[in-house]
Formats: sequence, structure tokens, C-alpha cells
Amino acid sequence: MLLQRFSKSKIWLVGLSSVALFGVGHMFKDLSSRYKSVGDIRNGLQICSARAHQTYTASLLGDSSSIYMDSNFTSASEECFAEATNLVEDYQGLSDTISKKINALNSNVHWFHESLRGTGKGFSVKEAQGTSAIDSKYQQVEESVDSTLELIDSHVDGLNNSLGNLKVALSLAALILIASGAWEIIERRRHDKDKREVEDEALGELVSDDVSTAMKVEEIIVNALELNEMTHCSKLLTTYRQNVLKTIEQAQATGVTPMAMVSGLDETEIAETAQKVWDESELITEVVPTTDLEPLTSKVVDHLANKLIADGIIVDMNMDDAIIKGESETLEQVLYYVVLDALKNTDHATDKKISVKGKTLGSVYNLEVCSHGEGRDKSENTSITIAKELVSEVSGRMEFANLYNEEKDIVGRKVRVILKTGEAREVEPQEISPASKTLVRLEKGTKREIMERLNS
Repeated sequence: MLLQRFSKSKIWLVGLSSVALFGVGHMFKDLSSRYKSVGDIRNGLQICSARAHQTYTASLLGDSSSIYMDSNFTSASEECFAEATNLVEDYQGLSDTISKKINALNSNVHWFHESLRGTGKGFSVKEAQGTSAIDSKYQQVEESVDSTLELIDSHVDGLNNSLGNLKVALSLAALILIASGAWEIIERRRHDKDKREVEDEALGELVSDDVSTAMKVEEIIVNALELNEMTHCSKLLTTYRQNVLKTIEQAQATGVTPMAMVSGLDETEIAETAQKVWDESELITEVVPTTDLEPLTSKVVDHLANKLIADGIIVDMNMDDAIIKGESETLEQVLYYVVLDALKNTDHATDKKISVKGKTLGSVYNLEVCSHGEGRDKSENTSITIAKELVSEVSGRMEFANLYNEEKDIVGRKVRVILKTGEAREVEPQEISPASKTLVRLEKGTKREIMERLNS
């Protein structure tokens, strides 16, 4: 169940990282475009400012024939500043302060050019008393340019910081996508490998000369269903098999086993037959099946030996000899699924060790199976669910607890199976008459009712 949740988490992680990568990439592209636009505005202002400076220098030198004093040149300079203003308005990302500054700059440039009185295609140098007015106008142009560029530089710094953060986010999203994608590929290969192993195991059972046990076949099918995340189908299979076994056992114990209707007998034979049916029914009711648990546990461990050896798991067994009330097959399956749960739990631990301890406490037997790995599951896995259903059939119960180390950290879990003890009983075989060998079903009821049915 935990692996299934991890698998679903990986899918969500791949999806979210893909969406994040696309979103961050789109934001990075948009911010890079804005950064380029601001750079164009800044470069344009610097070029326009240089043209104004060339005109101012020519006016200081008194070179009225200079190209920089030509009215066409100064008009082109004003158009340059106007184009920069249009870029700012189209950008729509700069503050209102920058927009006001560049509008004021356009006005200062215009009045600077107006302060140079021109004739024809050029400007004439003003007299000394007008030079201070030209200096004042150009100084306003310079101040406007400097303050505007300072605000633009501050905006550029903000864009640089945002671009840096987006680069980090873009790298992180790409890393998560690559890592989760690689993880998913590895898990899929591992899943395919597990499926091939189950298929090989099933094929081995088909071609084997040995008779396959019901438990072994069920284990293969359950593993195949769980690998395909069909947990409910797995539980359905086990529950159905248990119901079939229970029906057969109930039929053998109480309802429909050979013993019954005979016709054509005289009254003495009818009475003897009815008495025999009654005695055998009493015997069936009184006998409670019992099982020696210690060799049964060893059998289960031997059955899982291949997995234990392959994973390097050590099993420490220390069990009291005890006779337990319950069918041998049912108890074997309980032990199998409890030990199987412990075996799977060691996948999450470095200390691959399973401890199986059993102790008789009066009329009950306390079986503890401890394994290192994860603690007690909040939701029961398939193996534990099946074991709980089975143990209830032998009037037992199960308890669960966590294992702790010296630092009080959870290092594993403990599954306790509590069973009822009993005494081994042997039923002496009774001689069966030829008439009884022809019996076809069991009759329930009192001796009088049985005799009445035999007479009918």
C-alpha cells in the first residue's frame, strides 16, 4: 500500500514539475523580453543625450557652420528623444515617475534648442550675455537625463534579481522533473522485473512434476494482483477461497457427509441405524481439531526459504511446544501471512532480521513475530487483513505494536497472535457396517425424528 501511494505521488510530482517548468519558462521568456526592451530604452536615451551634448559643444566653440548646429540635426535629436518616450509608453512596465521624467526631458531638450537662435540651416552663436542661458538649459537637459537613467537602472536591477530567481526556479523544476522521471523509469523497470519473476514462478509451477499446493498458487495469484494494484481483487480471491473451505468444513462437520437414508429395513435395523447416526453425530460435535504449532511454523519458514535467502534475511525462532485448537491448514495460512508481512517489512530496514517467539501462558499461546523496518501501519495491508480473517476462524485474535530503539525511535513492528491451547486427541476408527457404506447424506435431529424418516 505504501509503495502504491509513492507511485501515485511520483505521477503527481512529474505532472506538477512539468507544469511548473512550463510556467516558469514562460515567465522567464516574458521577463527576458522586458529586460531587452528596457535596455533599448536606456541605450536610446544615451544616444540622444550624446547628440544634445555634441550640439552644446559646438555652440561653446562658436562653430556656427558645424553639422551639429544644423537645424536638421537638432530636429533629429528631438525626434530621438520622442522615440524614446514612445518606447517608455509602449513598455508599460516602468513607473509613472520615469514617464514624467522623460516627458520633462523632451521639454528641456526643445527649449535648449530654442535657446540657440538659428538662421537658415544653422544656428548663430549668441553673444556673451546669452551664453549663460544656453548653459542653464543644457544643464537641465543633463540633469533630466541623469535622473531618468538612474531610475531606469534601478528598474533594471529589479529585473536582474527577478531573472536570477526565475533561473533558480527553472533549474529546480527541471531537476525535479528529471529526478522524478528517472525515478519513475527505475520503478517501472523494477515493476516489470517483479512481474517477470511472478510469471516465471507461475510457469515453474505449471511445468513442475510436484503437485502445487493451494497456498502456493494463491500466493502467486495474490502477488500478481498486488503488482497490478488490484488489492481488492486479491482480498476477494482469498476471501472466496476461505469461504469455500469453510463451507466444506461445515458440511463435513454438521450437514452433508455420508451417513443417512436407508429404506427397506425392519424396525430393529431402523433402530440400530438411527442409534449409529446419533452416536456419530455426537462424536463429530465433541471432537475439536488440534495442531502442533512448532513444526507448522518451521514448515512455513521453509516454504519462504527462497525469499529469505535471496534477501539475506535471518529468522530467529524460539517457540514452546504447544498443541493449538484449530485446523492445521487454517493455522498454517495464518502463520504464512504473518511471516510474509514481516518479510516484506524488512525491505525498509538495514537490519534484515525476523524474530519468531512463542510461549504458552495458561490456556492461551502467545506468538510474537517481530521485524525491523516500518512501524505499525495505520491502514492494514493485504497480508495482515487475510491473517486477521483466518485467525478469527480458530477463535484467536491479533494485536499490533511498534518496536523502539534506545533513542525511542520506531525501528519496526511486532505482530502478536493469541491462540487457544488444547490437547491432542485421537479418535479410534469404528467398524463400519456394509449398510453404512451406502449412506449418502447426514440426517440432523433427535433419534425419534431420524427413526420416523427411516420409516417413511
